Amino acid sequence: MSINYNSILTFSLIKVLGLSTLLLFFSCEDAEYELDNPSDPSNMDLDPPAIFFHPPEISAGLGESISVELYGLELDPAAGAHFDIRYDWGSVTVDSVVPGPFFTGENDPMEITVDEQGVLDVFMYYLPDMSSDESLSGTWSIATVYFSTISTGESELLFGPNTTFRDANNNLVTINDYGSGYINVE
Repeated sequence: MSINYNSILTFSLIKVLGLSTLLLFFSCEDAEYELDNPSDPSNMDLDPPAIFFHPPEISAGLGESISVELYGLELDPAAGAHFDIRYDWGSVTVDSVVPGPFFTGENDPMEITVDEQGVLDVFMYYLPDMSSDESLSGTWSIATVYFSTISTGESELLFGPNTTFRDANNNLVTINDYGSGYINVE
């Protein structure tokens, strides 16, 4: 009788080990995910370093307040920037601009000029302090622009030809790609 007991025990042990090996084999496979978020900078077909509008497309109703972030993708350190932003001034008006963390140090100097013909000039500076004379590199929000919608239609957001970045030595910082954006007012 002890032989039968050992045979059953051995068979059960082999069966359990085989099943756990099978489970271990299937549990070690990597999951496959489709990374297709259109707001992810890696899915925007931008060649870094780049700047873009986030979100790239906004739908809003007439009389609404909306916000768009100016974002940098894999930017090099900078001490200043001039954003020449073009928009349809018949569809939206600029309410305000708030600096983001890219140029934030112990100060947030910024100058804004709104042209009545659909041009927004934003000048941002990183004033030297005891720890640094320019921003950190990386992917950051640079500023947020708040608009109000004033008529129906589509407004394209573009970076104009005067958009530039400068480092602490006043040298141009390379920007390879400029994303665009759209505001659809219904």
